[in-house]
Amino acid sequence: MSALPEPTAEDRARARFFTATSGQPATDEQRAAVTRINEAVVALAVVIEANTPSSRNKSIALTALEDVSMRANRSIFATGPLA
Repeated sequence: MSALPEPTAEDRARARFFTATSGQPATDEQRAAVTRINEAVVALAVVIEANTPSSRNKSIALTALEDVSMRANRSIFATGPLA
């Protein structure tokens, strides 16, 4: 068993719903990781835009890329019990 105290409900909520203003400033390594992820997501979005007809599936694919980008970026900055 760990000697560390169990996180409270508030600790868990704050870790889950952190924002740019409540988190720590980004490090150079974090900024570089965000840039690499964004470049990869944009590159795939360009391929999708250029090679698929306008449709609901195209829209869903691009929305999924937004989710990928958001979740990857959150994982870069996440700390605490949910990291």
